Amino acid sequence: MKKLIFSALVATALFVSSCGKDDDNGGGSTSLNGDWYLYNIYNDPDGYGSRWTNPNNCAEKTYWSISDKKIKHEWYYSKGSECKHTPKYYDYTATNGVFNMTVADDSPYGNKGSTGSIKYEIKDKELILRFRNIQQQDEIQVLRKKGVDYSSLDPFVGYWQMTKATVGQTEAIVQEGKCLYGSIVACSLGFTLYLNFPEQNGQCKKTINTYEWVKEGNKYYDITDPQNKEELALVFSENNTKLSYSTPSDNGLVTIYLTKVK
Repeated sequence: MKKLIFSALVATALFVSSCGKDDDNGGGSTSLNGDWYLYNIYNDPDGYGSRWTNPNNCAEKTYWSISDKKIKHEWYYSKGSECKHTPKYYDYTATNGVFNMTVADDSPYGNKGSTGSIKYEIKDKELILRFRNIQQQDEIQVLRKKGVDYSSLDPFVGYWQMTKATVGQTEAIVQEGKCLYGSIVACSLGFTLYLNFPEQNGQCKKTINTYEWVKEGNKYYDITDPQNKEELALVFSENNTKLSYSTPSDNGLVTIYLTKVK
């Protein structure tokens, strides 16, 4: 993580210089019953590798409605310019962190009577689902329950957009249509850094990298490689709505700045 950011920020420096169910819920205390809305997804939507993403305008309408005996998956996805709604209803039991599910007789879609299973846990009031999706890929979904307060989550959790980068006293603002851009999608299980920056040859380098992280005391660490834990020099400000990361370079101290979107 640190090596990637360092390399990217050094390139940025050169650019700036040149441009100027409660008992069985995996240990949580939040009831499974209720409506759970899609917040983050970990999958490989386009064959370029798995990463954390935010749901698009259609997918963010998706939710799982859970009662004592039934799960209703109200699934929305993009089809052309429209949002396609394909709900599936399941009869289920929950045992040892696994939903054992059977497509119900009243399900609008799906092969009635077919079975499947989904691993689940509740962590910090979020519902985490792990399963094989219709593309037969491993997928993780992080869901949040309607009406639950999530303000106690770590401030790093969320969606961040880069606003500028500085090298010493020189500043470059992120502008639409320009190469310099970055964002972070972070949840309790990991985060993905999306970073575009101009190389010395003028080409725009686009990178997508995913990491695991942990907070110990007041410090953050990249633990993607457990044998090589690296500190992440994250600094929060303005009531945890702003984030910066700094590292030294031959051109001076390089800092990227991000603003929390959600």
